Amino acid sequence: MSLSVMMKINIIRMRDMNIEKLLDKDLEIFKIISNSEEIFKENWEYIKYRPREILCEYGDECKYFYVILSGFVNIYHTSEKGKTYSQSVYEKGYYIGELELFTDKPFICGVETITDTEIIRLSKDVFLKWTRSDMDILYYLMKTLCDSSYTLSEKASYDTLYSLKFRICDYLIDCKKNPDCYKHYKIFLSKKYLSERFVVTTRSINRILKELHEKNLIDFESNYIKIVDLKGLEKERENERFM
Repeated sequence: MSLSVMMKINIIRMRDMNIEKLLDKDLEIFKIISNSEEIFKENWEYIKYRPREILCEYGDECKYFYVILSGFVNIYHTSEKGKTYSQSVYEKGYYIGELELFTDKPFICGVETITDTEIIRLSKDVFLKWTRSDMDILYYLMKTLCDSSYTLSEKASYDTLYSLKFRICDYLIDCKKNPDCYKHYKIFLSKKYLSERFVVTTRSINRILKELHEKNLIDFESNYIKIVDLKGLEKERENERFM
C-alpha cells in the first residue's frame, strides 16, 4: 500500500475524557487497562485517524505504546525499490510498539491505517513504569508475544512448505469466516493487497484466481474478489495441501 503524509491529528488526554467509555470490556487488554491504577489510566491519549494515515515510520524513534480501539492498520515493510510487503493487519485489541520500547530500538515496520481508526497511546516512560508495577499487563504482553511468535513461525513454515495456491485459498477462507474482514472485502480481497501480502507479482495472483474462478469458487467485482463457494474453497485447499 502506498504511503501517505500524516495528517494533522487531534489528541485528547484521558484526564479530559472518560477512558472507560472507550474500552470494550470483552477484550482482555481493555479489562487490564480499565483495572490499572489511575495514574496510568489518566495518561493515555486518544487519537482518531482517517484511512491511509501513517502511525509509525520504519526507522523512526518509538515514543509510544499504541492500542487499537477500532479499525484496521497495515503492518508493512518497503524495499529499497519501493515494493511493499504486508506483514500483517491489526484490528481492535492489537497493540503496537512494545518490541521497540522494551529494546530501545527504532520501528522495525511501518504502520498505516486502512480504515477509519481509533487508537489510544501511552508515552514510553509511563508505559515502562506500568509494566514494572503491574503483573497483569506484563503477563498479558508475554502471553500474546509468544502467541504472535508462534503464528509468525507457522506462517514461515506455510510460506516454505506450501504452494501459493494453498496459501491464497487458506487466506480467502479466513477472510470469509471473519465478518469484519469480509465486510471490508474491497480492502482485504483486492488483487493489489494479495500481491503485497504474498510478496508475488499481480500476474501470479491472477493466474491462481483465474483457476478458482473457472471452478466457480470465486467471482470478481472489478479488481475485488467475492467468495462464492466456501466449502468448495476448503476442498480445493485440502487437495492442494498434499500436492
